[in-house]
Amino acid sequence: MEEDDYQIGEMQNCSYYGTDDVIGKVFLIGIFATLIAVTSIIFNTFYTIVFIRNPSLRRSGLFYFGVIAVIDIIMGINYIAVMVVPVYMDYYLYLPLWHIFLSYFRIVMAESNMAMFASMLMIVLATTERFLKTFDGKAISVCRKFLERNRYGVSAFCIFLACAYKYVIYYELDVDHHPHCTDFMEYEIIAGPYAMDPNYRFYFMFLLRNTLDRILPFLVLLTMNIMIVKAVKEDERQKLQKESVVSNGKSVNVKSHRRNVKDATRALISLVSIYLLSQSLQVFLTVWETINRSSLEDGFPTMYSYLNDIVSIFTLLASCLRFPIYFCCNRLIHTASVDTLHGMRITCLMGNSKKPQEYSPIHGIPNSLECGGAGDGGSKMSLSSPESISKPSAVYDEKLQEWRL
Repeated sequence: MEEDDYQIGEMQNCSYYGTDDVIGKVFLIGIFATLIAVTSIIFNTFYTIVFIRNPSLRRSGLFYFGVIAVIDIIMGINYIAVMVVPVYMDYYLYLPLWHIFLSYFRIVMAESNMAMFASMLMIVLATTERFLKTFDGKAISVCRKFLERNRYGVSAFCIFLACAYKYVIYYELDVDHHPHCTDFMEYEIIAGPYAMDPNYRFYFMFLLRNTLDRILPFLVLLTMNIMIVKAVKEDERQKLQKESVVSNGKSVNVKSHRRNVKDATRALISLVSIYLLSQSLQVFLTVWETINRSSLEDGFPTMYSYLNDIVSIFTLLASCLRFPIYFCCNRLIHTASVDTLHGMRITCLMGNSKKPQEYSPIHGIPNSLECGGAGDGGSKMSLSSPESISKPSAVYDEKLQEWRL
């Protein structure tokens, strides 16, 4: 009799907390966010192809953006696996999909956090290298040469660091089995052993993660980009003064100055905006959860649910927009992408099996800039196209390990 009462009590405790407002989430996550994820995968897959086909990109500071593109592909796939699958699973109430989801979601959650942290580190590395190229000094020169000569090693170390830092996500989640329950109620996702410790939850999950993952990188990126823009403005001002002296009072070309400053400013605004977009709401929610989580869960349950979904979508949107932004403001990537697309189209339409020529970064734009706005002066060289048309191009400087115009 007592065993029967126990089983009845267990059955009464059976519950399944699926997707809130599943109809609305189908449109927000199942359709809208899925389109963003697929677009992100397509964009970053294309840039990965550009990165592979053009060794010159791998020998410059743009190497980090090739690594970011690969990471963003992983993030797009992980989003579909972790966020989109549960929505359709709850919409169609498909039980086998629930069991499949439980088998991989802890691994994918840990992997997604590793990818996001590694992507942030790559952005910081790329900005740091541009920062070191903008200023002079003995210590700066040593650091710049070290980064230029060890891009592969430094990137590999950062990825390893991200994996070592984020692997604990796997132990912050767990699955509880209720043998007396049936269907979706038989298994429940709960907090793991690490997340059950209040000290770990506050000091590591809240303080350390919000500082290292969001606040500190944002301040570092903001500071470096502001200094880069100021340095570009000062450099352009000095160049204009020299041009004015040489030209003996004749009119100078201020369009180049305005274009250079505009490129640098646009790069700064884009970078900071993406970071703010993908991280600020998460910081706000985390602080609110720490101060008074019950006010969110009990007072605004629907809003809280949608805000958590929007946080994930913002991160995904940042991955999707990253390549178009750098495509627009970085002429090296722009030209390489156009040339790669043209070569792929010819190969597909005409079945041309000829090995494509290595990318020549700049065609006919002598004052091209990388994002960050630092223009590099240099020599020109003529390359003959298949149609025997001579075009000015950039020259790769082995000493500085970057393209000079």
